[in-house]
Amino acid sequence: MDVITTPLLDEVRRRDPAALARLRQLDHSLRSQREDRHRADALLAFIGELVEDYGNG
Repeated sequence: MDVITTPLLDEVRRRDPAALARLRQLDHSLRSQREDRHRADALLAFIGELVEDYGNG
């Protein structure tokens, strides 16, 4: 899962539109996932914070 790797986080911090789009796509995929909801919910919270912090710049 590359959402928590340094290269993607660096791209998000630089507000790279492609990286933010990948986060939004992952958010959508996780919301429709039925298995392992605890892990999915934790990732959704993390992604939500990243998008909130870096998505509107």
